[in-house]
This record gives sequence, structure tokens and C-alpha cells, in this order.
Amino acid sequence: MLQKIKPTKTINFYIISLAIIVSTIILIFNDFGLLKLIRLQHQHQELENSLTTLLLQQEKLRLEITKLQTDKEYIEKIAREKFMMVLPGEKVYRVEEIKQY
Repeated sequence: MLQKIKPTKTINFYIISLAIIVSTIILIFNDFGLLKLIRLQHQHQELENSLTTLLLQQEKLRLEITKLQTDKEYIEKIAREKFMMVLPGEKVYRVEEIKQY
């Protein structure tokens, strides 16, 4: 024998189902939802990577400053390479490359 489902149970089932669906949609798509959380986690990871890169760059620059303040050989190397300076009495020879076709 088939039993008849009471209309109130059916209505309650639909109301509860609708409430669950609406709650899930709100949980996922609102301003504090899961999509926003995922975006913020991705942004946080990018900022962490950027911070790590900047900290490494800062440490390299500090080492460069220390070398420029204390290491005379390094200062001389920089002066020769970047500013084409020479010590008194040194001769500079320029070599031109011949372009071959």
C-alpha cells in the first residue's frame, strides 16, 4: 500500500531545502564568503612573495653599502668599471671590434 505524504511534510521539506540552498549561496557569494576568502588568500600569498623578494633586495643593498664603505678594492673595481677611472700613471688602451658581415 502506498501511503500518502502529508502536505505539511512536503511543504516543510521544500522550505528547509530552499533555506539550505539560499544559505549556501549567501555563504559562497557574499562579501565575507568563500570566494572572497580564496581571493584574499591568493593576494596574501602574492604579498608574501613580494615581501620576500624585497627583503632579499634590501639585504643585497646593505651588503653593497658595507662594501662601499669599507672595501677599497671593491671601490676601485666600481670606479674602473662604471666610471672608466684609472690610477695615475696607468695607460688605457681601447680596442675596437671590427664588424664582419
